[in-house]
Order: sequence, then structure tokens, then C-alpha cells
Amino acid sequence: MSAVLTALVWERQLLCRSGLASIVRREFGNIEVATASDADQALAWLAATQAHGLLILDGGIDLASVVPGGIRELRHRYPWLALVVVDWRRDRDVVLRAIGEGAHGFIPKDMEQDEMLQAFRQVMAGQVYVPPIVSDVDAEMPVSSSSCSAQASITSLTERQREVLTHMSMGKSNKEIARSLRISESTVKVHVAAAFRLLGVRNRVGAVAMIQDRGAAPAFVRDPQLVERQAYEPRKRAFG
Repeated sequence: MSAVLTALVWERQLLCRSGLASIVRREFGNIEVATASDADQALAWLAATQAHGLLILDGGIDLASVVPGGIRELRHRYPWLALVVVDWRRDRDVVLRAIGEGAHGFIPKDMEQDEMLQAFRQVMAGQVYVPPIVSDVDAEMPVSSSSCSAQASITSLTERQREVLTHMSMGKSNKEIARSLRISESTVKVHVAAAFRLLGVRNRVGAVAMIQDRGAAPAFVRDPQLVERQAYEPRKRAFG
């Protein structure tokens, strides 16, 4: 018999909070859904459940003010937490920042219900959901010329961004990277775009050159499929 699943909707607005909770309950009948309007309630839930569940987070919450480090810190503390950001903003930069910090999905609040349910299903299946507004990773990005800031950017890359860059440095295409890491091609594009932003480069050549120039490439080399199995299988078991 599988364990009872848990989900928390941490949302400031009552209508959105109850609406999201209703959608999750109706679609996934084996989930116990809790709601929180403030940090005390949400953090108590995380502690009580040990964060083996789904957290739907209002993107308008100033998370860093209650959890220094924000999403990145929550993912560090609770590696098996499936975290989805919901937000009224349809801003590519906001999406990239959330995914880059470790969110498993970004869902616009005005998305059609069928699409929203599909997004939740994707996350609960152990994947990352990226909205269609993020598709082009070739937009111009500022280039940093500072050696110190470049090194700091490299060290701030997430584990997944490092894995993607490892495969990229091997000359693999986005499709090949997606196949190797067992994620969608659109998810690869998001991680690539987020990594480009952190490194201050505009293309693959610049990214690979930077990590090699900073001597960071050897640290990236590991078994990405093993990493994916470790991260994916516990969530898959938890969510059935």
C-alpha cells in the first residue's frame, strides 16, 4: 500500500489558494492537500512532512525574506521536495530565474485548467515543467568581463545546470542532452538559458570556453545518469 501523498498550496490570495487546492484534490484523489497563507504555516508544514511532497508556491511571495537563499535554499534543505511556482507574471526572466534556482515548474496563474493539470502531472511524474513562453535561448544577454564575477557565476550554477553544461561540452545537441538526462528538450533549453545568464555569455561556445578557462570543466564530469536516477526515482516512488 502506497503512502498518503501530501501537497501544500502556499498562496497569499484566498481565491487562488482555494482554487489551486481544489484543482489538485479533484485531479489527484490520493493527495492530502493543505493550504498556507503565511510563512509560519508553510514552514511548519515543511517540517512536519519532511518535505516529501508537492509545494505550490505563490511567485509573489518574498521567499528570501523568510528563507535566506529562497528557492535554492529550500531545494538544498529538502532535496525530495517537488516545488512549483505559480505566478500572474508571464515574464521569461522570472521563469528562468525560478527554474535556475531549482523549481520543478513554473505555471502562470491564468493558464487554462487542462494545461495546468498537465503541468502538475509532469512535475509529479518527476519531470520539470516549463511554460511555452520560454522557448528561445538565443536572446542577447549581458556579458561580464570581471574575472571574479565570472568565477562566482560558475560556482552559483545549480547541479542540473552543471550536468547540462557537461553534456554540452561533449558537443551534444539539446535533444541528445535531453535523452541522456531523461528530461524534455524544452527543459534543457531552460537550463541552458539560465546557465548562460549566470555565466554572462550568449552562446554555447562562450559557456564552454568560460568553464574550461576557469578550470571548472573537470569538476563537472560525473555520471549524469546516476545523478538523475538518484533525484528522479525517490520522487517517482513518492508520487506513485
